[in-house]
Amino acid sequence: MIGCQNLSVRFGPNVALEDVSATFAPGVLSAVVGPNGGGKTTLLRALAGLQKATTGKIVSDGPVAYLSQRPETDHRFPMCVEEYVLTGTWRRTGDARRLGRDEFDRALDALTRVGLADKRTQALEALSGGQWQRARFARLIVEDAPIVLLDEPLTGIDVPSAELLLALLDQWRNEGRTVVTVLHDLPLVLQRFAHVAVMAGRLVTSGTPASCLQGGFPSADGVGGGAHPGLSAAGGYTAFAATPPSITAAPVTVRGGRR
Repeated sequence: MIGCQNLSVRFGPNVALEDVSATFAPGVLSAVVGPNGGGKTTLLRALAGLQKATTGKIVSDGPVAYLSQRPETDHRFPMCVEEYVLTGTWRRTGDARRLGRDEFDRALDALTRVGLADKRTQALEALSGGQWQRARFARLIVEDAPIVLLDEPLTGIDVPSAELLLALLDQWRNEGRTVVTVLHDLPLVLQRFAHVAVMAGRLVTSGTPASCLQGGFPSADGVGGGAHPGLSAAGGYTAFAATPPSITAAPVTVRGGRR
């Protein structure tokens, strides 16, 4: 479990989050959605302990693994795929020099689960965009945290990689982990997630996607939208130029801030 109580985050005069209280339960796939500038990334960073709260507090019952939008490591860094994945052990070991056979076996298993076992000795820079995201997920598997926070993990990757990573989310849910994912693809949220928090600088609403997303949400400039290219409710990949027909845009006030 992870959550926040009366959480506010300000950057100088700008309010990124205002008085947000939310709880994300274990064994449930939770999504965080909302317009650009609605505070989604700020919320996840605060939950991960990477963003200081102005007021309020974070509550959790275990260690947190966080996958940022922007990779924490430049893929041009001179290390191989296996070495990168093994950095996920540092929370437990504290030092790569202390790695034993079990940790290397854990890394190989993680790479096998994401379809990269044959790439383990290759340089990071040799990976494609989808393979790089798979390697980042393998690192999360090795980290083995009970709480997993993901910021737009499916953006810009190929269809097979997206399907594989979604299957990993299902596995983590079935293992009883707390999984919280920032997404823009509303049809995907409706299809695959049991809980959603709608953000717009504050918590607009939370609950089941069917009850919370019937109105969609506008972009930060007030133009109706709702989905990036992604999984449709039918399970195929569909690019929506605007809000899909079943989701009509409704006005949501955005209090100035950041994603």
